[in-house]
Amino acid sequence: MASSKAPPFTLYEYRASPFCVAVRIALNECEQNFTPREVDPQKPRTAAFLRRSPFGRLPALVEHRPSGELSIFESPSILLFLAERFENSNLSFSDLSSKAQALSWLNFLSSGFGELLWRVLTESHIYEGEDGRPKILQTFHEELERQLGVLDKHLARRAFLAGDYSVADTLATPLLDLLPKVKDLDMDAYPHVISWRDRLRSRPSYKAAWPQEKTEK
Repeated sequence: MASSKAPPFTLYEYRASPFCVAVRIALNECEQNFTPREVDPQKPRTAAFLRRSPFGRLPALVEHRPSGELSIFESPSILLFLAERFENSNLSFSDLSSKAQALSWLNFLSSGFGELLWRVLTESHIYEGEDGRPKILQTFHEELERQLGVLDKHLARRAFLAGDYSVADTLATPLLDLLPKVKDLDMDAYPHVISWRDRLRSRPSYKAAWPQEKTEK
């Protein structure tokens, strides 16, 4: 009788989080099986989980090794780990220059674009139904449009952020899925961003991250 072998990775996640989606996509790009463990964001973290993610944040990835567990937390670190861990995967870096470019865009997306997008969505929810747009929301919205303009100009000359597909595009994929939720954002003004989003959504790794689920246009 053949024995079943447990997947080498366990992913602790909140499935709806774009940062958790990015790690699912990355694991698929590396062709790695994993065990998903849903964590309720509203419940207190267990001591066992906090040993893996000290601040209780999601996602957290655990690689099960003969010598013991290796835990990685914070999505940019997880993506970088997978790119370095699997040198023959689509996420691996071809040279130092491509790595530098990919990490520059990865950092921008995680600490700049992603944070700004979250602020826009949060402020829009707070002031939903009110007439007019509060100044703080207006400021965030204008900055989001500016950043999308920079991205659109950059992507007019290349298929992906760093030339070839990289960890930066992996993180960008679920963030771009949030843009339709931004009120009064004219995506037609950013045709190269739209084309980029379509290329990212067409990848098998993305489709496998959302089995039997439809993508919002």
